[in-house]
Amino acid sequence: MTLQIQTFTATSGITAHPSVQVTVPAGWKILGGGAFDHWSGAGSLLTASYPLNDHTWFVAGKDHEISSPASITAYAIALHDPENEWDVTIKAEPSEPAAHPSAVAVLPAGFVLTGGGAFVNWHGAGNLLTASFPNSNTSWEVRSKDHDISDPSQITAYAIGMRPKSNGRKLRHEIKQAQGAVAAHPNATVQLDPGWSLSGGGAFDNWTGDGNLLTASFPRGEGWVASGKDHKVSSPAAITAYAIGLREQ
Repeated sequence: MTLQIQTFTATSGITAHPSVQVTVPAGWKILGGGAFDHWSGAGSLLTASYPLNDHTWFVAGKDHEISSPASITAYAIALHDPENEWDVTIKAEPSEPAAHPSAVAVLPAGFVLTGGGAFVNWHGAGNLLTASFPNSNTSWEVRSKDHDISDPSQITAYAIGMRPKSNGRKLRHEIKQAQGAVAAHPNATVQLDPGWSLSGGGAFDNWTGDGNLLTASFPRGEGWVASGKDHKVSSPAAITAYAIGLREQ
């Protein structure tokens, strides 16, 4: 039986701190999601892209030190499961507050990783996403940093997984990744192999120096796009995009 997976989107208005959520229709369960900050000028940077619950995906961004209003788009990738044949779980793991916080959420045994997300609970000048990606077959890692101005914050990692309710069904996933070139505004794209259905994806900005920050991590077709940028100070970096695919065995 073919899994029916679809992407739903919503876009915010233009503001200094854009945010938007997308809720999928009844009978659908979120497996993953993404965010695209439509920045221009000085730039707007991601602070959140995560599941509020198994029906709603939330994303947020912010300008930083320099006024740069933007809109942001949320992407929710969901499974059509009107007969409730699949269990979907979301595991959250918060960090301690830090200038450069990180956290890892791990799925329970028996669940297949389908996607994940990140939420930076910043309060002052701002703390900005640098990574939200699958770091194993069963776990999701997130990272962020303050930038130029001290603002220790807590970050929460979200790992999303699914499993069949019937022992007669088997689910497999593949995780593909691709790294882009080192650049001030790095980007990378990765495609799934034929025969796999996209369920989620992530991004890892391998910054050094002053820092390079995420601006986008979102689905495109049966693949994933990741983008970042330095901010105020030159700090080229490479970025890696991750795509997660599902199929029944």
